[in-house]
Amino acid sequence: MHKLLTIIRREYKENVYKKGFIISTILTPIILMSFIFAPALLSRVEVEKQKLFDVVDQTGIVFEELTQDLDTRLPDSTRKFVFKQVQGYQNWESTREELKLKVSIEETDGFIVVPAGALTESEPIELYARNTGNFDMNRQIRSAINNIITGYRIRQSGLEPDMVNKLTRWIDLKTIKITKSSEEKEGGFLQDYLSTFAMVMILYMTILLYGTAIMRGVLQEKNSRIIEILLSSASSFQLMMGKILGIGAAGLTQYIVWVIFGLVITSFGNLIPGIDSPVVSLSGSVLVYFVIYFILGYFIFATLYAVIGALTNSDQEAQQLSFPIVFMLIIPLIMMTFMVKNPDSTLSVVLSLIPFFSPILMFARINISMPPAAEIILSIILMVLTIVIL
Repeated sequence: MHKLLTIIRREYKENVYKKGFIISTILTPIILMSFIFAPALLSRVEVEKQKLFDVVDQTGIVFEELTQDLDTRLPDSTRKFVFKQVQGYQNWESTREELKLKVSIEETDGFIVVPAGALTESEPIELYARNTGNFDMNRQIRSAINNIITGYRIRQSGLEPDMVNKLTRWIDLKTIKITKSSEEKEGGFLQDYLSTFAMVMILYMTILLYGTAIMRGVLQEKNSRIIEILLSSASSFQLMMGKILGIGAAGLTQYIVWVIFGLVITSFGNLIPGIDSPVVSLSGSVLVYFVIYFILGYFIFATLYAVIGALTNSDQEAQQLSFPIVFMLIIPLIMMTFMVKNPDSTLSVVLSLIPFFSPILMFARINISMPPAAEIILSIILMVLTIVIL
């Protein structure tokens, strides 16, 4: 036992005291949270200057209502458009070339063409601009013109536009998740899919990273002949178990830091300025399962990587033999979209019980829709048996 503990301590210190370990432990949760916070915060930062658009209104009614419509819907001055009507053109082709020239020399940001047929037919509105990839700009302009033309059609039919808008107003859908204990929990795309995907990616990357570290460690000790010295004072079982436990303990240390970070963000994330809705809410039980499935998944794949390291003599040869292992980690990622939509289907249940897929798929099911306790216990038992056999 003393020899095993010595090996574990050596492997743990070699990994935890590395600069790369410390940096990744700190940066990983920060980077993951930035994917949630950054879009919300950036959407509130006013960085765009006011845009000038020429409007060719062949209907005679759109331009007059265009600015008024945007002012009504965006009273907080979030609109950044100024429209100028193009009048007195005789030759449309010549006028279009002149307008295109103004855009190219940055005299204007673009021009809008509203054909006369747009009032009664489905003739499209044309938007010419230097940047047509600004989806927010496209949406606001399309919505404004659509409101004007729709209102015109309603008035022409003899109906009251205000009454039609009131009767056809969109209904909000609030999703509430019911847990196995009949508790209510607000759910949705952010809470379910994004949190599951982020945590699954952490499982995938860390299992792959630490498994590869064991394989390369075995190769290095073989090629440098250190393994012969180590085997003279410890058995092969003690050496393999010490290496796996030592590196696994380093990974567990990293996970504990991330779990603490996750709990802090879950508790206080909604206090961050610019975030209107709570940050992804993760229960304590989900975080516990997160650690459990990392440990079991790590032991399975770490043992497989150790076997490859023992069988090969070069890093290139080891990389070739490790492809099937990587493939067993990629398959669950491919199944994630199906799993999120159908967490309790027969295929999802069967795949999540396969020991090589359980670390990712069973955990994903736990986070999305808590499966029966019997399935969770069975997956853990099967993974433990697989570890013993390996």
